[in-house]
Amino acid sequence: MQIENSMAADIAAWEQSISSLSDSKFFEIVRLYLGEVETPYNKQRLIQQLAGFVKNETNAQNIICLLDDFDIEVITALWFIPNATSETLLQFFAGQYTMAELFAELSNLMARLLVYEKTDEQGTKKFLKINPFICERLQKYIKLSNIVRPCQPVQKSIDDVFVISPDFLAAFISFINTKGCSCKMDGELKKNSFTKIKSIFPGHEKAVQLILIAFINLNLVREGDKTYEIDKKRFELFAALDPQKQYALLCAASCSRFSREGLKKEAQLLLDSLSSVASDSYTLTNLVRIGFLAGNRKSESIRTSSKSRFSRLLEAARNENDILPEQAGSLVERMLDSAVELGLLQKAGKDEKGNEIFSSSQLFEAGKASTKNINIDSTFTVSIMPGLSLKELLPLTDFLEIKSFGLVTEYEISRHSVSLAFDKGWNVEKICGELQNYTDYELPQNLKISISEWYEAYSSAMLYKGYVLKVAKKNIGIVEKNPKISSHIKETLAQGIYLLDIPLEADINTFVEESGLDFMGRVKDSFTDGEKLDFPALMDGRPLQINSEEKDSGPQVINFAAAGHLLNSLKAELKTLDLTKNQREILENRIHNRLILTKEQLANTSVRLEILEADGMDFSGKLHLFEAGLKENDMMEITMPQFDNENEYFKVIGRTLGITKQTGDAVVRFEVYPTNEITNFVVSRITYLRRLRF
Repeated sequence: MQIENSMAADIAAWEQSISSLSDSKFFEIVRLYLGEVETPYNKQRLIQQLAGFVKNETNAQNIICLLDDFDIEVITALWFIPNATSETLLQFFAGQYTMAELFAELSNLMARLLVYEKTDEQGTKKFLKINPFICERLQKYIKLSNIVRPCQPVQKSIDDVFVISPDFLAAFISFINTKGCSCKMDGELKKNSFTKIKSIFPGHEKAVQLILIAFINLNLVREGDKTYEIDKKRFELFAALDPQKQYALLCAASCSRFSREGLKKEAQLLLDSLSSVASDSYTLTNLVRIGFLAGNRKSESIRTSSKSRFSRLLEAARNENDILPEQAGSLVERMLDSAVELGLLQKAGKDEKGNEIFSSSQLFEAGKASTKNINIDSTFTVSIMPGLSLKELLPLTDFLEIKSFGLVTEYEISRHSVSLAFDKGWNVEKICGELQNYTDYELPQNLKISISEWYEAYSSAMLYKGYVLKVAKKNIGIVEKNPKISSHIKETLAQGIYLLDIPLEADINTFVEESGLDFMGRVKDSFTDGEKLDFPALMDGRPLQINSEEKDSGPQVINFAAAGHLLNSLKAELKTLDLTKNQREILENRIHNRLILTKEQLANTSVRLEILEADGMDFSGKLHLFEAGLKENDMMEITMPQFDNENEYFKVIGRTLGITKQTGDAVVRFEVYPTNEITNFVVSRITYLRRLRF
């Protein structure tokens, strides 16, 4: 029932689209396929006859037979991208087809009754749809590999491959903890921090910069007086996520700052895209297309008419970041660039055209179990081999100072690093116990002695900053057994005197109220520290089935031999007809553009003089085209030489707004698509002009 209702709605939309054409375009279509219109006529009956022409078995087969590769690509894109607009297709096919080529193709597909425009309920936007009368027949030819094609490298990459890992993240966390890290106002690392990073992370400076931006945007670090500080509790929440989801969030957050929902959509889109790549290799252009398609999945047997997730993502991104519609497609490209830099996508080499191709990292395969991965020598150098998770490494970063990052990452245990750990509540036993968990050997005795001595020195004189709670001796037991109070005791300074872990800027009144003790006094303040929000829940990557074939009994490719035979037979029939030169040229052009499906369409009664293009020498022809385009509000394609170089040419597409005739020439006022810029063109300078009729 749902499919039937959807089909009826599509048919009604198609009929409405044909009915809303201007009279000249409507009758041009009718005469093209049905011949001359006899008066009086009924417009609705003509539309039904047009539908009958398309549904005719022979005509439908000929329509499909005459499809070429470009037709199949555009139709496939429309199938998989619900509610696509011409702007959507322009972004999707960027780098492969120019705006002029794409608009000419859409104009041709509309004239061939394969595609129509559906206006939204508000009447403000037009979506491109496939003709419902031929949609089912087309389905057997539609598969993702028509528009997203994997490549085989003809030249394999020999570059060293960097891949983001728990070891890399832990090393950078340790760097922030022990050496400090600060940025300029524009987000670039300050010179001192950059020099240290270059020494410890040689060759990975850009990856470190991206990770720092991601840490900031995910609120994993907060800005201190001189450097960023790690938010330990939030990092613990982050480290509890699956590694693939950690990396997807980091990659998305390295590109822009989004709302929680926007971040979730970006990261999920990346997960879906990378899992779709699998072991195949793709160009950057095809990877961007996978991003489009991963966010626009077609339901089992019918396409959803609701707004796609990718569209909502881009819309949300525009709203949050004031990104213009024509810039929105770059969001996916920026995310893919970050994915390459962080190793989530890896260079596989180059294809036969010299384009770089990429494959997905093995990060998206099953993870490894942790092992005893730590070695400690007598100089207190700690070598950590790959295998530990971020959750396991995170506590170690509290007391290890990074020395160098590599295949084996080296840290050191110093007086400075353990003092920072003591500030966070660590003691000798806890540090030694944490290290012992990941090594098969007994910790060096001199290490234990040194940590103990450092702790004694640390404890001999201490400065405290924060709220101090002092209670009478009779109330000590009540306070220490109250979980609302004991959970906030950072240090017992003396009997009945406690240092609390509540920040000075926090509202101490909240603590007083929650403790439930009426003998405690009040301290006035105004700020309340909020709870830590967890990270958005992501699903595992949901791959597109790019290389799977549709299961049906029909052929999977167009029979181009049959198309050639049909075109040749139409050309042969044309030669037998008694026509004027203009009529013959018009019909030859229609056959070339695959608008003629049957010999009956060649009847000269359906041929009327139509000029759709003019070259530079045909001034009157160009003027006629502009006047016709202005009258019908048609899109026009202009080709003309560059203003500063007569030997180079450029093309623009847009609409004619007005024509000013001058002595021996004319000036056209033109609205350029898609920028909506208004400019003037001198008609005599135009070398080629084409009218895009539909």
